[in-house]
Amino acid sequence: MVKYSELTGGSLGLEILSDHLVEGSVDVGDFSIFSPDLIMGHDVTSPPAIGLINEHGLPYLRASDKTRLYLDHFTPPKDRESAEACRNIKEFSNRYGVGELINWGEGICHVHLFENGRVGPGQLVIGADSHTTTGGALGALCIGIGSTDLAAAMVSGEFWLEVPKPLGIEFKGIPDVWCEGKDVALRLVSWLGCGGGRNRVLEMDGQILKWLSVDGRLTVSNMAAETSAVGAIQTMDMNEFGPLSPDWEWEVEEVDIDEMSPQIAVPGSPNNVDNVENIEGRIVDQVFVGSCTNGRLDDLRTVSKVLEGKKVHPDVRLLVIPGSRNVYSAAEKAGYLKTIIDAGGVVMMPTCGPCAGGFLGILPDGEVALSTSNRNFQGRMGEPTSKIYISGAAVAAASAVTGVITHPGEVIS
Repeated sequence: MVKYSELTGGSLGLEILSDHLVEGSVDVGDFSIFSPDLIMGHDVTSPPAIGLINEHGLPYLRASDKTRLYLDHFTPPKDRESAEACRNIKEFSNRYGVGELINWGEGICHVHLFENGRVGPGQLVIGADSHTTTGGALGALCIGIGSTDLAAAMVSGEFWLEVPKPLGIEFKGIPDVWCEGKDVALRLVSWLGCGGGRNRVLEMDGQILKWLSVDGRLTVSNMAAETSAVGAIQTMDMNEFGPLSPDWEWEVEEVDIDEMSPQIAVPGSPNNVDNVENIEGRIVDQVFVGSCTNGRLDDLRTVSKVLEGKKVHPDVRLLVIPGSRNVYSAAEKAGYLKTIIDAGGVVMMPTCGPCAGGFLGILPDGEVALSTSNRNFQGRMGEPTSKIYISGAAVAAASAVTGVITHPGEVIS
């Protein structure tokens, strides 16, 4: 457990960095060396790192026991290239004794990694994916890195970082009853903008974070990546840290969510956010529920609740992808998957699928998707002329029933 120090001005992020410091300092802006507790890569970001290590013929990895490699993005392999990448990662893991190779079907890295106590408060985690920030919901500092840094970290057990400046985020007020973690996340992204968290570690507090489930909290820290934040820690469980602690010395941004209605990001950027009431009625061709942002059990429970006794609109394709095998199994036992299937939805095995335009549910020319994923840039899920709206699970499920973007309160009382 992290111990409080007056030197970090109430910042949990700086305190965690201080506990893992190898060389340098935790003064904001310094370039320092740190030793992480866990290192993560997946089937898109690991191959370049593996290529570098193989190129130099390195005999061993100092951090093999700390490394977790996932086969999750393009799995089951969609083509020869992705199949080859999975085989190479398996061979590399066996040769170097990687701590854990998570095979395809087990789950998306940012869902599976934070299940079963792998990550906890006070830990420093690095992952070769921007949404590694997700684990900040558990009181850990989780940082996204690139493939070159992944290679260096696996080899040396260390990584470099420009020490980020803490930014306190205090969520003020209580939103509409239909709001979920995704709506809080979208409000945060729209409030700060896509670059508002650059070189900052967000430290978040507020009553809403205490009310949200762990699944909802994970969604908030996950989408903090869209602000370009280095990390996104939730401090409400640690009174001596964060923007509401008496010792906080850093800037605080108050984010108003009082009486906020469900939020939706319109095509082009995840910070193009509006109230769903202002977007209602727009036709959708496909609804996707899943991804590392909203592929958790709470999300499938919400979808099942909205779809109970209803049918998916005949002009809509509803694709639901649980984020991990554990989520899939729990949702099946609870009857959520049966409800979704009976309503006309399609349920797939755990994978990233269409989120980044990989496969499964790619959009053709001119079609419109409503997705619970995290990014809606032009061409993200298919053809450049397709369009993507982003929402939470409740809005997504309601819209699948009506065929147009819909407030969930219009479908279920």
